[in-house]
Amino acid sequence: MYNDGQNAEDADEDVVKKLMGLRTYLENRIKELEDETEKLKALFKIVDEVIVTKSFKPAGIIPMKKPQPIFEKKEVTPLKTGTGIMLANMYVDELQLQIIPEEGLVFSTDIPPFHTFFINRILEPMKKKDNEAIQKGEIMPNEALSYSVITDGNIIREVIIKNYGNERRLREIKTSSRWTFEKMYEKIYS
Repeated sequence: MYNDGQNAEDADEDVVKKLMGLRTYLENRIKELEDETEKLKALFKIVDEVIVTKSFKPAGIIPMKKPQPIFEKKEVTPLKTGTGIMLANMYVDELQLQIIPEEGLVFSTDIPPFHTFFINRILEPMKKKDNEAIQKGEIMPNEALSYSVITDGNIIREVIIKNYGNERRLREIKTSSRWTFEKMYEKIYS
């Protein structure tokens, strides 16, 4: 017969053995679930890639609608060459502006001076100045200039500039965009 001390030791050994068995089961189960997770991720990636390839249509197949002004316009400024050829319309309200090239004219983002001048020397410095003003606490982040160039491939469909700022900035953007589009027109159509 065992005394109470031996029974307690035996009971402890049984508990440890059961815990060891449970630990082994958990290790195996975790490995199985990890393997299954890897397989599910691989399947998910395949399904995702098939969805992308099946839903993607080349730009030439999807007809692009002519961009429309995105807000109630306060002012419409035609951007014309020195000889009066219509290049684009600039729609302006108090906070933002939108430039839509004239229908039938094709302006590429690759044609200078679009990036070299209009983006890099006009819009980016304005954006940088506003970001510095945010850091100094002079303006809120939602008041900083931002812009986007909407394209079809590399063809400019529209340029949207939000929070252009004051009248001086607006004049600079107007004259710079007119000059930029005129120079692009000369390179393409002359």
